[in-house]
This record gives sequence, C-alpha cells and structure tokens, in this order.
Amino acid sequence: MSTARTATTAGAEGVGVRPGVTRVEAKPLLAVLLFAGLAGLTAVLVLRGSGLSLYGALLLPLLVLKLVLSLVSRPEHPDNALRVGVVVTVYNEDAELLRQCLDSLRDQNRRPHRVVVVDDASTDPGARELARSVPGVELLVHPENRGKREALATGFRALEGTVDVYACIDSDARLEPQSLREGMRPFSNPRTEAVTGMVIPSNHDRNLLTRLVDVRYVNAFLIERGAYSTLGSVLCVCGVLALYRADMVHRNLAGFLTQRFLGAPAVVGDDRHLTNRALLTGEAVLAVQAVAHTAVPENVSHYLRQQARWGRSFFRESLWSLRHHTPRRPAWWLSLLELAQWMVFTSMLAWVLVVHPLVNGGMVLLDYLFFVAAMSLVRSVRYFDVVRPDQRLRSRLLTFAVTPLFGLLNLFVMIPMRVWSLATLRRSAWGTRSRIEVTAEPVPAVVRPAEAPLPRRAPAAVPMP
Repeated sequence: MSTARTATTAGAEGVGVRPGVTRVEAKPLLAVLLFAGLAGLTAVLVLRGSGLSLYGALLLPLLVLKLVLSLVSRPEHPDNALRVGVVVTVYNEDAELLRQCLDSLRDQNRRPHRVVVVDDASTDPGARELARSVPGVELLVHPENRGKREALATGFRALEGTVDVYACIDSDARLEPQSLREGMRPFSNPRTEAVTGMVIPSNHDRNLLTRLVDVRYVNAFLIERGAYSTLGSVLCVCGVLALYRADMVHRNLAGFLTQRFLGAPAVVGDDRHLTNRALLTGEAVLAVQAVAHTAVPENVSHYLRQQARWGRSFFRESLWSLRHHTPRRPAWWLSLLELAQWMVFTSMLAWVLVVHPLVNGGMVLLDYLFFVAAMSLVRSVRYFDVVRPDQRLRSRLLTFAVTPLFGLLNLFVMIPMRVWSLATLRRSAWGTRSRIEVTAEPVPAVVRPAEAPLPRRAPAAVPMP
C-alpha cells in the first residue's frame, strides 16, 4: 500500500493556498485538548454503569483512533501535467448558484481543459439559459429527465479521450481558487483513482439548521474522511467536488449505469457507488485544501428528503462493498464498521427508551441525552480548523456551542430517517425535487478581462438524442 495517501496540508497553508481564501489550518493541540476534556466528561457517564458503559467503552476509543488518523502528517504531492475536464450536472438549479459555480471555475489557478454543463431536462430554464451565455462552456441538454447518473455519463462521454481526470461538480458548488490544483495533486500517485474535495456549507449561518449541518460537514470531512484517507479508503467521494481517473470511470461506466438493487434501478448514490468501484482497484483520498462551498438545506422538509436519499445510498453501498470488496482491503472493514456502529447506536436507543424501563423500572433518558450531546462536541473538535475569511470568531463559537443540538437532531430525526430509508430502499429519484429549493444571495458579477474566458467555446445547446 502506498505511503503517500493524501494531498493535504496539516499546517497553516498548503502549496497554492493563499491567505484570504477559505482553507484548513490544522490545530492538533487545540483538537486534542478539547477532545480530552469532553471525552473525560463523557466518561463519567460511562463509569456510572447506567447502561451506556459498553457503548461508551467501544465508541470513545474509536473516536480517538479517528482523530489521530485524521491528524497524521501526510506528504504533499507535486503538481502534475494531467488534463482535467469538468462535468457540471444541472437539474432545476438556481441560476445565480450556477453563475457562482462557473465564475469560480474561471478563477482557478489551475484552469480546467474543458467544461461541460449537462442539463437533465430541468423544468425551470433559468440555469440552462445562464450556462448557454457563458463563453467556453459546452452545454448539453437531455430531452427528458434521465437521472443524475445518465447526466454524468453524458458529460464523461463528451470528454472521453481529451482529458485524464474528470472533476464532477454540483451546480450549486463554488470552488476556492486553489481547489482544482489541490484536487489534482493526489493523482501524482498512480494508485489514486478518486479524490474528494473538502466540502463546507456556503449558507452556514443562515439559521440554526444550517449551523448544525455546517459542523456536521466539517466533522464528516476532517475527521471521518480524513481518517479513512490515511488508509487510502474514503468511502464516499462527495459529489459536490469529486475527481476520478477517466480510465477508471470508463472501465466501470456500464456497471455504474446499470446497477440495480432489489430489482429496481439504482439512481441516487452515484458518488458513493463510483467510489466503491474506484476502491476495487486503487485508493480514494481527501484533498483537504480543495475547498468547495455548497448550499445546504435551510428547512426541515428539504433536509429530511436529503437524509432519506443519503440513507438509502448508505445501506445499499455498504452492502455492495461487503459483497464486492475483500477483507484484504480497508474499505471492506470500514463499511462493516459503519454498519455495525449504526446498528449499535440504534439498539442503544431502543434499550434506553424501552428495555431498560421495563427491566429495571427506571429511565436513563436524561443520562442518554447528555451522553449524546457530549459526544456531538467530542466529534466536532476540529471545527475550528476551517478558516473562513468572512466568519468571525464569535460566529464560530456560536456554531460550536449549539453542536449538542445536532446530537438531538441525530437522535430524533436522522436515526428515524435511516430506519425509513431502510424500509424504502427501492425508492429513487434525481435530487428528490421538482423545483428550486435553495437559492443564492445575489453576488455581483466579477468583471474580467476579455482574454480570460473558460478554455473552450462550444455551441450554444446541444440536445441529446
């Protein structure tokens, strides 16, 4: 297994990352001190023997291991001469968000070789018309809605033979100037088949829900994906900014498009499934300085639909990994671990609310709620590693302070949604929306010199057969 796992910088700034942009500055001492203090408080409940002792005895060492792995110093990869083509898929997206996405591609310090926008028959034409007006963007339009996998495949086929790496970018994503360069660095290692960017919410301070989602994203990328990246086995290369070797994609494209589960076509979970296929032959890693901002749900109904979709993908792809990977690969064990952890956590909830009161005649709900809240803080100790130029310390402290509420959100919303996802595994839909659900705050267009268009000018809109 290769010793160079990830193109990421644990210090203040990565190569090609300039001050004034959103970036990750690892603060291992702060993370360790916060972790130790919060874990100590949590251990009090574990030692009280309130029914949490076994779960706590298993979970705390696991979190320690993840934190340590996520903080491991990783060697930097050099730049390479590989060509990168961008695929942006669009379905009923806010036109202003797409404009910000395409503007951020224009501002990259490593320019893409080609940029293809694929509109999957949106009923709202705003984003499609915006893409048509941008010089250098190739716009492809499906005559009917085919799903995100087919939209990605249309982009892959359009780029085939002209680039070495496909960068798949959601239409509501906005990249920092260094993101493509940092995302391309890991491909200097021939074992690397897929790279995930560091995804954070662009609307992180819009309301309480977006603050909770913000801290969850940072935890999911810096600790969970950071730890798995050290093992070369990130389980989900996030579709907001996902980079794949082109030859790996085309080796697996037929299986990617024809995947079925319980007799039904697998439509959602495209990023996780393509990651699973990449892990069959190579590594999937995190490029922590390849920062991508994305619009996250701002209302509960949108959030619930998103979580139901992700939950179905979690179960289906975890089972796919256990079936197709082998125990010789870390991805097999990590998939087993995630499934087991979810089952234990859900079983603990049943124990607290049902079994313990019936057997012992007393409730431990208060202890359990405190435990869940404390563990939410423990999981989020690297939140302060993310530096946003427009986010003041007071706002960061406020978000961290409300983190315990995410534990309650997980307890009373996300776990039931996972159960619902398990019961509705055969359902699928592209993005689960028939209209625009998240819009951008208007940002003035940046005036750029005429000599700096995106690399290639294409015909207006090319309808697909």
